[in-house]
Amino acid sequence: MVCPPTVTRLGDGRYGLVRIRALAGTAACATDPLPGCACPIIDLRNPLYESKDSVLAPSDIIWHKEADVVVIGYGMAGAVAAITARDCSASVMILEKQAAGSHWSNSSLSAGLVVRPADIGGGIAYMKALCEARGSALLPENDTREGCRYGGGADRGNGCAMRGPAPWTDAETIRVWAEYAFQNKDWIESLGGQVRLVRRGGQHPQLPGAGSIEIWEYRGKGLPMMQLMYEQVASRKVEVLYQTRAVRLLTDADGKVIGVKTVVGGGQEEMNIRAGKAVILCTGGFEDNEEMKLQYLRVYPMYFTGGLGNTGDGIAMAQEAGADLWHMNCASAGLSAKFPDFPLAFPVDLSAKLFADHGASDRRGKGGPGFIIVDKYGQRYTNENFPSHAGWYQVASFDATRLEYPRVPSFFVFDQRRMGLGRLVRTFGAAGPHQLYRWSADNAAELKRGWIISGESAGELADRIGIPRSNLERTVRSWNDACARGRDPDFGRNGSDLVPLDSPPFYAVKLFPGGANTLGGPRRNARAQVLNPFGEPIPRLYAAGECGSVYGMLYPAAGGNLAECIAFGRIAAENAVAEAAMEGNGG
Repeated sequence: MVCPPTVTRLGDGRYGLVRIRALAGTAACATDPLPGCACPIIDLRNPLYESKDSVLAPSDIIWHKEADVVVIGYGMAGAVAAITARDCSASVMILEKQAAGSHWSNSSLSAGLVVRPADIGGGIAYMKALCEARGSALLPENDTREGCRYGGGADRGNGCAMRGPAPWTDAETIRVWAEYAFQNKDWIESLGGQVRLVRRGGQHPQLPGAGSIEIWEYRGKGLPMMQLMYEQVASRKVEVLYQTRAVRLLTDADGKVIGVKTVVGGGQEEMNIRAGKAVILCTGGFEDNEEMKLQYLRVYPMYFTGGLGNTGDGIAMAQEAGADLWHMNCASAGLSAKFPDFPLAFPVDLSAKLFADHGASDRRGKGGPGFIIVDKYGQRYTNENFPSHAGWYQVASFDATRLEYPRVPSFFVFDQRRMGLGRLVRTFGAAGPHQLYRWSADNAAELKRGWIISGESAGELADRIGIPRSNLERTVRSWNDACARGRDPDFGRNGSDLVPLDSPPFYAVKLFPGGANTLGGPRRNARAQVLNPFGEPIPRLYAAGECGSVYGMLYPAAGGNLAECIAFGRIAAENAVAEAAMEGNGG
């Protein structure tokens, strides 16, 4: 005997996500079920729905607003997606949970750098090499089929002889990244933006294709770049709903995303936004979610230079809609200064030089003031000129005997030479154009606040920061000896960086793993469609930016984030607009 279907509710009806799915048969349960058939009806009552019936169709949802494309999040990816979709003649609405007067994003706090591969082939080669990190040595030499080496989630179970982990990102997604990122400079300039070339070469020059990478800087850094985006969005008359927090994706019986449930203002007023074509997630990462950082990242704690409000809500919404996740243990991060009485970390300028010159192998002459980085036992543990967006891997080593991360925190140790050369932090982030904090030109205010610790000798400094005095004294002596010899036998620092610590007082700043942003989130394909765990697109759901970045373990170069926001903001919007418009009330 075939029983009528059971009706079930997936998700929490209190939040307005109601998915109705027939589990068997073709008709709804009758009032009087067939003899011997259990026909449970789960209560789907919800104040957002007019109908109080147990079985609710999408047509019963009360829609308060609608647009063809609904963009969640108003950073660079959200702005680019909105501009592109509107230029494709779609109606667009942006949902932003921050208030209009205090709105800022990772993009507006950034250095305004944008990666562009000078040639598409070189960009593809470099990204493929980055995406083979930690996996290529395990790929079978006798199975070099493209689909096997770069299958990603969509090609699981395809019969390949792969025995090790797959590359971080599939080949087709890498290809479209390179094609669209190649256009980044021209796209910005087409809107009236001004950029200049500041560097050539990727973060990892030993990899093929690294020489194709160019880094362009927006005039004035991230804030004026985002101000241009705001102006472009406004000129297209895109509706932006500030203080409107997306809390759930609304789907129909087949799992198609048909809208967004939001909470308005600081209260509990609820509003459903209908998406006639698609929803694009541009909500960033989870820099401001301690639980997610603990569970997913490789070391804890981590502190970021932006992302207050980036709580992973887009990731959670995508998961509930059935999304697979990728790159969850990856981040664009190095070491940042974090102080207990300020919410954001600061990007540190270790040597008072522009980032583009720091650590470059072709410098001639001495490179400015001396500095070292030590663990909480006063010992150096790395070449301090590590790649700035991968440095956090250096501190993620856990001591299973002591049951601690001995490098968290670490200490940036320097002398009066560096102190006298100006601000210890970079000219972006919280102390950049946004001026969320005004860092003093001579660092005196931060010394007074206790953010910078001083001592007349290395031993006195060690006492004040709580590390073994003899260890730090020995480390400083060893460093000064290496400087005198012109060679760092322990970690191979550049000869031009071998400047002794011999100008007291000595200073230290506490450093933690952290940086710009996390990279993990919903897996996407080359069309920016969000995928389920079987590699299938979730209908009408797209993602762009760092909500499921295409970057994995290794980050390409400074400016990679904005490059991806622009590239995949455009890709997501173009494909979202191409969706067929929903008929009626959705479903």
